[in-house]
Amino acid sequence: MKYAFVGGGNMGSAMAAALVNQHVCNPAEILVVEPDEAARARCADLKLTVSAALNEQLRAAPVVVLAVKPQTAPQVYPQLKPLLRPAQVVVSIMAGVSLAGLRAGLNHEALVRVMPNTPAQVAMGMNVYYPAPPVQEGQLAAVEALLRACGEVLRVRSEDAIDAATAVSGSGPAYVFYLAEHWLAAAQGLGFSADEAQRLVQQTLAGATALWKAQGIAVGTLRERVTSKGGTTAAALDVFNGAEMGGAIERGVRRAYERAKELGA
Repeated sequence: MKYAFVGGGNMGSAMAAALVNQHVCNPAEILVVEPDEAARARCADLKLTVSAALNEQLRAAPVVVLAVKPQTAPQVYPQLKPLLRPAQVVVSIMAGVSLAGLRAGLNHEALVRVMPNTPAQVAMGMNVYYPAPPVQEGQLAAVEALLRACGEVLRVRSEDAIDAATAVSGSGPAYVFYLAEHWLAAAQGLGFSADEAQRLVQQTLAGATALWKAQGIAVGTLRERVTSKGGTTAAALDVFNGAEMGGAIERGVRRAYERAKELGA
């Protein structure tokens, strides 16, 4: 057993599947502990080792991923704590749950906080992590292999940056989908069918992002290159600026960061 996932919901199962799809390990080398029968069945369909409850199997895995909802953590800690070995690394993907909270709940020192996001389901995630000082560099190899299987990886220098990443990239897909919802509505309002609008918006989002990554220049410069004075793009941007759209986005991300802090209090 190389990885054990405590929680086989959307994110836990996606990360486990990524390990298999990216050939990091075999399905039988992954344990998923999940009480929900339907979620457990989905993991079993992937040929993963599954269990309805925590048991001694977990002790064999060098990396234990805590992928439950933050509000259920207090119920999970007493069950998990007696099974952990000091050499095991516990990776928490729970938003807002601090290292101090994990340490108190599990009486364990080798801890890593990770903030993934949902594009991990297609190996396009953004995974930000911070290891507690007791974690050795050698222990992080298996953690980084997991995160690389899910997409891009960023190691940050402080635990506070995990809460910041929660607001920026963890919640970020929802910001994109929110924009896309209204963009689609506008496209359909201009006469495109639902399918046509989806193709237009999806490809424009994908193409703009690919161009940004490929050219490696400031996003503001790219925006300016599309915006001719007195043209159609400028007309749309005038409306966005008049509605203080930019400021609203910045305030929203800041509020998400504050909420992450509140959850960890």
